[in-house]
Amino acid sequence: MRTSPTVRAPHRWFSQWFCDYAAKRLQKNFHRVRLLGDWPEAVPATVPVVIYGNHASWWDPLVGLAAKPIFFPDREAYAPIDAAMLERYGIFKNLGFFGVEQNSARGAISFLDQAEDILRRPGALLFVTPQGRFADVRERPLAFQRGIAHLAGRVPEAWFLPLAMEIAYWEESKPEILLHLAPPVRFSPETPRESVLAELERSLETAMDQLAAASVARQTDAFRDIFIGTAGVGGIYDFWRTLKARLTGRTINLHHGNR
Repeated sequence: MRTSPTVRAPHRWFSQWFCDYAAKRLQKNFHRVRLLGDWPEAVPATVPVVIYGNHASWWDPLVGLAAKPIFFPDREAYAPIDAAMLERYGIFKNLGFFGVEQNSARGAISFLDQAEDILRRPGALLFVTPQGRFADVRERPLAFQRGIAHLAGRVPEAWFLPLAMEIAYWEESKPEILLHLAPPVRFSPETPRESVLAELERSLETAMDQLAAASVARQTDAFRDIFIGTAGVGGIYDFWRTLKARLTGRTINLHHGNR
């Protein structure tokens, strides 16, 4: 018998406001948020969607919240969070976050029950970080927790989209957030759980490797701008460039590099 609590739907206007707030935080603290490659493949409105990504930094949830209205404006977004943390920051209950007890069988069952309930809702979108902890983007193998494979077995019609994320310093004083949303992974109900887990790990690892290669090469032309944030080095250096431009009547471009 199911004993897990029912997940509260996101509060519509508050979620919209918080997504805007997240975007402003990113624009203030980063030079750009960039997407490698093309826009994500269109997913039929009737198909449940799971976006699963690596978890390298504190910024990851804000990236998801800010990007959601751009990539999936018509879907309601949900994400698991440590149950104790959710009680401490109860405001997130209005944003689609649901509590999961960490490192216990009860917590694992609760996650599956709540995640399945979410994916049965029309237009639902679930964000998960199956490594279950902060991990460096260079760490291999990814070693997912097994819950995501069991979720694929419970909701075989779901599409799983790998999302690679990393933060890189290029030519500006503020860093870049780099994203790569890879093609969806789909499974039949008969696919063994071990095969599901291995394929999910492989797909995200491939996306992370592709993103890392583009980041190392600084292939700006391979990226699309999602958000444009703060440019320039700052301090006396930008003060002098701005003053000089005003005195000479020229337009100032504070970007240290080309973009």
